[in-house]
Amino acid sequence: GEGRHPVRKFTTIFALTMAASINSLPNEILEFIFSLLPPYEPLEHCAAVCKRWNLLATNVRARKKSNLQKGLIDFNLCWKEILQESTPRIAARFAHASSLHRNSMYVFGGASSCDTTFNDLWRFDLSRREWIRPISMGTYPSPKAGASLVCHNDLLILFGGWQHAYTPFHMCTLIDELHVYNIAENRWTIHNQAYGPPPMTGHSASVHRNKMILFGGYQKNMENLRTSNDIWVLDLERLVWKKPAVSDLKPAPRYGQFQMAIGEDHILVLGGTGGVNRVFNDAWLLDMQRDTWVWKRVQIKNKKSIVTHNWCYPACNVGSKVIVLGPTSPNDFQIIRPNRVPPMGRTRPTAEQLRNRIGAAPHGPMQAGEPNIPPRANLPPPPPAPMQPTLPGPSQGVSPKESNPSSGPGPSKPPSTVNSGVPVVEARPGPSGLRTPSSTASGPPSRSMPIIRSAFSRQSSEDDHLPKRFNQQNLEQNHMAMVAFSVDSSNHTSNASFSHERKLELLRKLEDKISAMRRAKEAEQQQQQQQQRHGIREVNNADRSINSTGGSPDPVTPKRVKRNGLAIFVCDVSNLLPTGGAEPCIEWQESKNSGLIAGAPDHYTFSTMINGNGELIVFGGLNKNHKSENLCVSNSVHFLTVPTAVV
Repeated sequence: GEGRHPVRKFTTIFALTMAASINSLPNEILEFIFSLLPPYEPLEHCAAVCKRWNLLATNVRARKKSNLQKGLIDFNLCWKEILQESTPRIAARFAHASSLHRNSMYVFGGASSCDTTFNDLWRFDLSRREWIRPISMGTYPSPKAGASLVCHNDLLILFGGWQHAYTPFHMCTLIDELHVYNIAENRWTIHNQAYGPPPMTGHSASVHRNKMILFGGYQKNMENLRTSNDIWVLDLERLVWKKPAVSDLKPAPRYGQFQMAIGEDHILVLGGTGGVNRVFNDAWLLDMQRDTWVWKRVQIKNKKSIVTHNWCYPACNVGSKVIVLGPTSPNDFQIIRPNRVPPMGRTRPTAEQLRNRIGAAPHGPMQAGEPNIPPRANLPPPPPAPMQPTLPGPSQGVSPKESNPSSGPGPSKPPSTVNSGVPVVEARPGPSGLRTPSSTASGPPSRSMPIIRSAFSRQSSEDDHLPKRFNQQNLEQNHMAMVAFSVDSSNHTSNASFSHERKLELLRKLEDKISAMRRAKEAEQQQQQQQQRHGIREVNNADRSINSTGGSPDPVTPKRVKRNGLAIFVCDVSNLLPTGGAEPCIEWQESKNSGLIAGAPDHYTFSTMINGNGELIVFGGLNKNHKSENLCVSNSVHFLTVPTAVV
């Protein structure tokens, strides 16, 4: 028998030899080998070999979790990106829902940059680092984004969301559907009850024992859209909704907040937004031990290290730490300013005109009792502008100070006016700059703009019956005139000076110039990103050259590079349940290098982040770069973990 199957005999001997050799290794070396495996299914297979391997695999899992918490404290972390080359591959999206179940990350829905929403379900195998599209059965959910997805046992519970409108000039549709996905049976089921929460999006959800707790959200009650601070409870065994009794003291209505479970009877709520110019950086603790649930405001320590825009960025908890990804500073948002100086003889704008121009309230700040209904910009955009969808809330390409709190859904309002009745006109790009109507008030002199004077100083009364082309009025009367065509109406008789071909040529040159400037800006942006990613490598090379030559490096003028990566903010929530009657408190930790780490994802919002086994997984999002006109939606997967130690 041994001679008939020499290959089988060799394989058996080799396997026994390898097993004997690897078992002869010390526990420290064997545990280090296990730590190089993905901490999911491969590690589970190793734990099933024998008792020794099971103990070492358990130690590896515990060590990875403790190393991640220690790395968050010491800021000893690293980013890793998974490059997907195999198929199938998930489409790029933002505002999707994701949840972790055992060794997989499930992703549902989301929106694209072309005014479409998805209803597909994907599974990312964390062991093999690949996407799998399960072809499920049952009643599929409708396409939606901004929904909540939680995991309970072997069930995924999906609720709420918004959907793009498929007809022009219509608001997006809010959804109140409740779907349950059975992972074992690979089946969707819908459970719509007569009593339940209204259609909503931007709410937060967490699981406590056999209940799912919903808080806040942007809701549609009857025909009104509003932010909410209500609490809804879903019994996960009977799938029945109820509304508990809550104390009078409540957080302000909000959506886009982060929610996590503290033990079995408490909930922590961080951040959120209540609309334009209302970003919350507060913290609230909900006590659910009694029949009447009680809200408590949480004291925040070290506020200088707090994330400044805590509502549209991913967040998750790792033990007693909360990790939030966000911008390094509020200066990342674009500030729009006029590019031209007013002509000589014009008065400088008054303070009231400046407030109206930037959209501030003319009668002081917004009162707390006013209804706070977010404008249409808080919802996804209508189809007529597919390449320019407006982001919800106050993170819309302008700084929070420049947003108009009184704006709302519907047609655009006329320009605001001051007491003198003179309309305030927004600054517009172009060769003519910004022109204001003439005023009798005097002001400090300023540099005059160049004006092209017409060769014909008079205008005949016989030209009144001719059609008015470009601008036939005086420069003081037509404030939106283009300087390139600031000529009198008598110029229609001089075809040699300004012919149709000449005007087309000027327009072509202007278009070529704008295109060249745009390409230069995009190239500069790509160069800055490459410098940011390879900055550490260049520093290491410089150190090696210094050590090899023994001399000092040449002085290099520092170049200020705009950092577009996501920064890491860590909050300690271990003192939320103090003993002895002390007040609950949280503390934001000091970060190194403004929270930026080499290889960090670009500045994306509306992405998701979940806590795996000793690593954080970040997926998708919408690019926050305002220099480029094209919106960028991502389908990349990034891992935040601790660098591997060498034995």
